[in-house]
Amino acid sequence: MPEEFPLNADENPLDAVLDSHSRSQKRSNQMILIGAPAWVKKIIHLMHVARIAEVRDWSRLMPTRNPNEVISLMQRPRVEE
Repeated sequence: MPEEFPLNADENPLDAVLDSHSRSQKRSNQMILIGAPAWVKKIIHLMHVARIAEVRDWSRLMPTRNPNEVISLMQRPRVEE
C-alpha cells in the first residue's frame, strides 16, 4: 500500500518524500516520477502493463511548486544479494 506523505504548507513535495525515506530504517529502492499529471498517470499504467510495478504501489499524485506538475513515488524493499 502506498505511503501517504504529510506536507506542511512550506515544504516542497519532493523534499517531503525524500525526508520521509531518509528517516526509514529499512533499506529500499525508489522510483520517482515528476511531470504533468497525465504523463505521470500514463507512465504508471505503462509500468503496470509491463509488469514492473502495480498501480497501487505508487503514492497519490502530489502537486509540486510548478504549475501543472505532480510527483508520485513507488518504494520497494531492497533485496540484498
